[in-house]
Amino acid sequence: MRLLLLIFVFFSDVNITLKNNTEAEQKAKVQLERIIATYRISQWLYTKDIMINEKEYIPFSHPILTVNHRYLDNDLKQMSTFIHEQFHWTENRKAKEFAAAINEFKQMFPEVPVGKDGGARDSYSTYLHLIVCNLEYEAMTSIVGQAEARKVIESWSHYKWIYDKVLNDTRIAEVTKKHGITI
Repeated sequence: MRLLLLIFVFFSDVNITLKNNTEAEQKAKVQLERIIATYRISQWLYTKDIMINEKEYIPFSHPILTVNHRYLDNDLKQMSTFIHEQFHWTENRKAKEFAAAINEFKQMFPEVPVGKDGGARDSYSTYLHLIVCNLEYEAMTSIVGQAEARKVIESWSHYKWIYDKVLNDTRIAEVTKKHGITI
């Protein structure tokens, strides 16, 4: 009974809305609620207003964190995506730390890929995503272990250069930690 009360209290703080109220969005809501209840991710819920929109192919963080139903068959991918978007909400809270880390990344990687070449939408976003994707990987590692986290991260078809750096260049984690950006 106490566990049910705790889950109810927690979910009363999370506001998940459905953009189109379709069956797929309803299933995605049930999945996300299950993920939040099953895994210890509450410490990374920086915004509790969440929208599910099946028509948005690419999830995004602002102004309302929005995910889709793309990973209904894979809770770990949906959780990783959700956590990734949550970490974007830390940018404003740690603006100085993010700026310092990005400046250091610019020194390490004077030129970075953009768009379909393995980066984000522009060079600034690519540098920014070195931080966000590293946080995503650290969080997933703490939840499901390094092997499972790595498997999820390696499966992404987007941000290939960024995720490769996060997984294989220890300097990424060192820089983020040095500037106080950790899970």
